[in-house]
This record gives sequence, structure tokens and C-alpha cells, in this order.
Amino acid sequence: MDDMISDINLGESLSIAQVSDLHKQLLSSFEQERAVNFDLSRIERVDTAAIQLLYCFQRDACAQGIVVIWSNPSKDFCEAVDILGIPAFYQET
Repeated sequence: MDDMISDINLGESLSIAQVSDLHKQLLSSFEQERAVNFDLSRIERVDTAAIQLLYCFQRDACAQGIVVIWSNPSKDFCEAVDILGIPAFYQET
């Protein structure tokens, strides 16, 4: 894919155990002012800490003019966001 886009495959499970590493990847994208493409298609389990990180990243990226692409959010991901009672912050592409 384009050198100006960071592709991040979030896999099948995204929990607090992965949040630190994901946060480092996202900070790198900010520093390089790169667009980010999240592949959400395989997520079967996601916890609150991970959703909070993604939510904050979307907010901060938008404020800095960084494009965020949410590719194929899985049903499980969408339901987890809904359960938390936060508005869907991702856009299906």
C-alpha cells in the first residue's frame, strides 16, 4: 500500500495486553503524519481499554488532519462499541 499510509491489522483479539504496543504504533503515525488504515474485519473480542485508545486516536487524528480509515468493522467490534454506549466513531469503508 501507499508509503503514506500505516496499515494496522488488529487481528482477532484486541485487549489491554496489546494496547501498549498499539499505542506506540499510533504515536509513530502521528509523528510521521501518516494516514492510518485499521483492518477491523477479524476482531472477535475487544475490550474497553482498546476501544478507548481507538476512540481517542480518532479524535486526536481528526484534530491534526490525519486520515483514519476503518476497514470492514466486524459485527463483534460494532457491538462492543454499542455496548459501551458511545457513538460509533468509525466509518465503514
